[in-house]
Amino acid sequence: RRLDIVDFISTYLTLKKAGANYKALCPFHQEKTPSFMVSPEKQIFKCFGCGEAGDVFSFVMKMENLEFPEALRLLAERAGVQLKRPSFAQARESKLIKDRKTRLYQINDLSAKVFNKILLEHSAGKPAREYLKKRGITVQTIQDFQIGYAPNAQFLERFLAKKGFKPAEIQEAGAPNRFFRRIMFPIKDVMGNTIAFTGRVLDPKQEPKYLNTADTIIFHKGRILYNLNQARGPIKQAKATIVVEGQMDVVASHQAGVKNVVATSGTALTLEHLQILYRYTPNIIFAFDSDNAGLATAKKAYEMAIREGFNVRMVNLGEFKDPGEMIAQSPRLWQEAVQNALPVIDWYFELAFSQLATNNQQLATDMTSQQKKEIAREILPIIKIIPDEIEQAHYVNLLAKKLAVSEEIIFSALAKVGLKKEPASSVKPSVKPKPSLTAEELLIAILLFKPEKIKESQAKIQSADFKNPRLRAIYNDLIKEYNKDSQNITPRLLKRLPRELSVYVNNLIFEAENLYAGGAAELNNDLNQAIKHLQEAQKEALKSYYAAEIQKAEVAKDHAKLKKLIKEFQAAISKSPPAAGRLNQ
Repeated sequence: RRLDIVDFISTYLTLKKAGANYKALCPFHQEKTPSFMVSPEKQIFKCFGCGEAGDVFSFVMKMENLEFPEALRLLAERAGVQLKRPSFAQARESKLIKDRKTRLYQINDLSAKVFNKILLEHSAGKPAREYLKKRGITVQTIQDFQIGYAPNAQFLERFLAKKGFKPAEIQEAGAPNRFFRRIMFPIKDVMGNTIAFTGRVLDPKQEPKYLNTADTIIFHKGRILYNLNQARGPIKQAKATIVVEGQMDVVASHQAGVKNVVATSGTALTLEHLQILYRYTPNIIFAFDSDNAGLATAKKAYEMAIREGFNVRMVNLGEFKDPGEMIAQSPRLWQEAVQNALPVIDWYFELAFSQLATNNQQLATDMTSQQKKEIAREILPIIKIIPDEIEQAHYVNLLAKKLAVSEEIIFSALAKVGLKKEPASSVKPSVKPKPSLTAEELLIAILLFKPEKIKESQAKIQSADFKNPRLRAIYNDLIKEYNKDSQNITPRLLKRLPRELSVYVNNLIFEAENLYAGGAAELNNDLNQAIKHLQEAQKEALKSYYAAEIQKAEVAKDHAKLKKLIKEFQAAISKSPPAAGRLNQ
């Protein structure tokens, strides 16, 4: 059964009809106006802002950071398709490539099953069962997250050895046997493979309280978010992601009916985490612990998310130290707290002003100049990093009113605020340059879009004029198909192309459709420009060739050959230079 690209992408993004196509905000870069287009006819997507393009395989590989075989399995599962067994040669080659990672997945998957069985059925798991019961965690929730218990280190190593796994492999998988006397939370990738663990102690004297798998070839804590594999659907439905600090908070929130929740795994929130979350929604809600350490962590996360263009809100936990404690008191309290999450900039305002007075009406007149300066010093750096000018102006206006000064003064002070230097690892998706088509690509795009122009092009451009071998081959095929039958050329060509080349051709057509929606005049102008560029490029190549040959003839003092070469060179050139246009040399 064919998996429709519109149906599939709509499970990630909110698509809106736009003529024959669908549009959305691009998940791969920051933007306010949708430039991400999906074509149901061509079964491809294309972002006209950042240039990302491809078919359903390309989308899931980019979105979920998967290799092609993993993307194929995921899409097959979604479509309900049983993949055919590969031939012996294919299986052998695939085994050599994937066997190492597969065995590491198997080690962790098997360990997770063992931990889970011990927790639910073995006498050694009784203390952990009692602890989770006391925390209000049900058996169903334990099963949903495959929570387990590790009683000691030796038993798992012996068990895995009996299953044929070597000590070196167990170590490479992240050493699940290093956990003992801990409640185990398996960390899974989007395919559902167990890639790591977090272990939480039962005995308060045991250190550390949380133990995490170190980075391995299948687990990178700076990129992995706990529960994202289960939360993706709820995130899209709620149009927001809730980020908490620990696995227990995720588990409790899920059980309380708030399922669009994730947590980091053994590290602070990173830019890569945020960039992954932005693909699903630009709305983020933080619910970090209310102690001093939690507040410091929260502020760093808030500022990073604001810089990355998120709409940032935060949950007010009130008297509770973390979401788990609030949920234990009342799941409804948590649901309402999430619903009433406060825009984080408003929280900064409340924090700064709450230390001075409770009556905002009296505050502006009662404040000293020093107090106003201190408040501005707290709030202006946060306003400074807001990327949206309208939102920034809103908070400038608000601060001016609260401090009883003019907006001009606040804007002037804001201009003097220095931005913190961003980490070298910060690669903001929004700064990705918009690509241009080369002359060769533009010419092929026009011919694919309007095959009737092939006759005009064929009279002026030869396949040898193309430097790009892929475009040269497509041009040759277009000429052959046109000379065979001038009807339905592009559909005939697409039918016999392999997947990757078919996606590339469809994207060129998509480009042309977008460029020439206004009519034929611009298309004809660009066609002429593209032809002139290719002719000029060929002319430059001829100049280089003849210059080298003439130099050889001069050195050899071969006057007859020199005369012949000069005559050929003069006959080969003399055409006007191309006009400037949308082309990228």
